[in-house]
Amino acid sequence: MLKNKIYDSERAILRDPRSGLRIIRLSHGPCISMNMYFEMCSFTDDDSYVLFLSQRWAGRDAPFDLFRARTDGMELVQITEYDDLSGIVVSPVTNRVFYFTGGDVRSCDIFSLKEETLARAPGSLPTRQGSLASVDLKGEQYFASCLDSKGVASLFRVRVPGGKVDTLYQSQMQGHIHVNPPGDTLYFCDYKKSGGNNYLIDTDGKNIRRYPFEQFAHHSWLGETGKMQGTLLPPGHALVTYKEGDASPEALTEGRYYWHSGASRDAQWIVSDTNWPQEGIFLLHIPSKTVSYVCNPRSVPSHPQWTHPHPSLSSRLKFVLFNSDMTGVGQVYLAELSDEFLAQAQSGYECRGEFL
Repeated sequence: MLKNKIYDSERAILRDPRSGLRIIRLSHGPCISMNMYFEMCSFTDDDSYVLFLSQRWAGRDAPFDLFRARTDGMELVQITEYDDLSGIVVSPVTNRVFYFTGGDVRSCDIFSLKEETLARAPGSLPTRQGSLASVDLKGEQYFASCLDSKGVASLFRVRVPGGKVDTLYQSQMQGHIHVNPPGDTLYFCDYKKSGGNNYLIDTDGKNIRRYPFEQFAHHSWLGETGKMQGTLLPPGHALVTYKEGDASPEALTEGRYYWHSGASRDAQWIVSDTNWPQEGIFLLHIPSKTVSYVCNPRSVPSHPQWTHPHPSLSSRLKFVLFNSDMTGVGQVYLAELSDEFLAQAQSGYECRGEFL
């Protein structure tokens, strides 16, 4: 594999028999491919391109590189070739992708593929492979975590442009870093040998406090509402919202074990996969609290992250991005959300057919 190389399309067109929606498989090589987590939007602002990760070769410890694909599935371009790629996050508003490698914070224009170094991080080693970094809505602040030579993990911010670096917090390890869209509050998990604690911190490094709601299984900011949306830990079976200071969460829908949920930028929609049992991927229209079935990912969820669908919504609500190992190897898929389907979802329609 080579940086900026254009590969032949691996597209396959499927159709979900229950919803009737078209499913586009973007990758189909022998290497594992996967999306970059449900907490972020991995698309350009116009929904013309989507980014995902793919292994450089078929092997247990093969590094993952970053790829760009057209959302019609007809183009694959390798964007990076680094052995320690980490802290990857897309900024749809600026059509840029940010990442951390070799101690450098870098960014790349998704359209032109022009790459630049923004700053030198407080440490040279990634705390985790893959994504789990964050950027504010305007693409002006990048947040990630790194390790120094003594094993100290630093949660840091990079100002874009300018490259000013601020260390906000230090500990053994941080993860699930997620800044709210306005860019003034950062959520993260602080991992210790005894377990993890969830925190909020102002993005200037002040006012650190424990996140008060501890029943989220997976969650993310809900647009610019100041709320988090997410799924509950077992035995909870619901999608809920919660805002710091609320006495209790608000249930949006109940009755299934929703697993990983991603929200639209305008805070009108939530997409979620399900498990125990797997019932498919569902789309929730928040104003009407109506749930519509999207598709069966046909994955067999197990420990590897690429077996988890991890669905997320595109910038313009044209697609749901998800993972599946239906072929026996983890690959990346798009479910096309037709205008008719979205109109039905807003008007109170719910597909109630048998799960296939």
